[in-house]
Amino acid sequence: MKRLALAPHRLYFFLGAIAVLILFSWWWLHLQSGRNLAVPLHALLMPLGVFPLFILGFTFTAGPKWLAVDEPPHNFLLHGGTYFGGLVLVLIASSLELPPLRMSGFALTLAAWCAVTLRWARLVIHSQVKDKRHPQALLLAMGGGVLAIFSALLWSAGLSDAWIAARQLAFFAFLLPVFLTVCHRMLPFFSSNVIKPYTMWRPYWLLGSWIAACWGLAIAGILGAHVIEAMIATLLSFSFANTSWRWGLFRSLQNRLLAMLHLSFAWLAIVFALQAASAFGAQIGSAMVHALALGFMGTMLVGFVSRVSFGHSGRPLQVNNLLWAIYLCLHLAALLRVAASVTTIPYMMNLSASVWLLLLLSWVGLMLPIYIKARADGQAG
Repeated sequence: MKRLALAPHRLYFFLGAIAVLILFSWWWLHLQSGRNLAVPLHALLMPLGVFPLFILGFTFTAGPKWLAVDEPPHNFLLHGGTYFGGLVLVLIASSLELPPLRMSGFALTLAAWCAVTLRWARLVIHSQVKDKRHPQALLLAMGGGVLAIFSALLWSAGLSDAWIAARQLAFFAFLLPVFLTVCHRMLPFFSSNVIKPYTMWRPYWLLGSWIAACWGLAIAGILGAHVIEAMIATLLSFSFANTSWRWGLFRSLQNRLLAMLHLSFAWLAIVFALQAASAFGAQIGSAMVHALALGFMGTMLVGFVSRVSFGHSGRPLQVNNLLWAIYLCLHLAALLRVAASVTTIPYMMNLSASVWLLLLLSWVGLMLPIYIKARADGQAG
């Protein structure tokens, strides 16, 4: 276990994987219990619990290279442990119905996230590279994370109106901008290494328009401005469909590891078509948010984390049949959850949760040994 202290991605990915198992198991058990579902807590704790630790693992592994800075990995054990501890405390406090303790859990996660955001800001400021637009976009998104967790803390303190702000900010000011920034930088780059011939297309105006649209959706959702929300979502759906095609979705299928990223990105056109439909008045329940969280973010997480884990452990960048099957089945499970929202058939939600838990148990079982073992190539890190 001491190898977790060797590199930031080892600790953050390890804790992230454990958090995934805890949170999905908690929700699955909650569904089986027959009690009233803790939907408001679920809607905040899943996005704020599943993704941020993995984001930190990627940011503080790839980020210093983007910025050309030599950053010693100090305090990542403290920050990762504090964020993870806050999540666990929220779950325990919620199960025991102890609101003050739940507030303490959110306060811990907020303190940890503020610390890592300030650390990233220092790296961005001190870097001498000319092009900092991707790192700056990540910093803006991390600032959105501060606002989202702070809003969750206010909701936990009894301010019920803060719940919608926390949810909108978590998805559209924090998580989605992070995912889009990384995709904008990395998908064309990875594709150019595999697909020949390939024209790299990633204009910065495109990333800027995506991030502006995300903040527009966050604000429109908080204010209940459904017409504006529908218009932005419609434009985003067309933009993502066009980008997916231009980035080489179909040509990516020749390489499994690359296809995992492109197939996940393709969900975005569906996600925002669903959001536009919902904003225009279609009765589709939570179909959009589950398409976003599970279809896009969940499958993209598996694709990116698997790739980074293989590359930084000295393993071949190859996807075996088991990982490929897990990944494809996650898409089917996401479709099942979206269908459950549209049809409101109760057993479908339970079935989807069971399939997701089983698949994630299998994936985590593949990943965890990587973080606690020495690199396969004998190198340090």
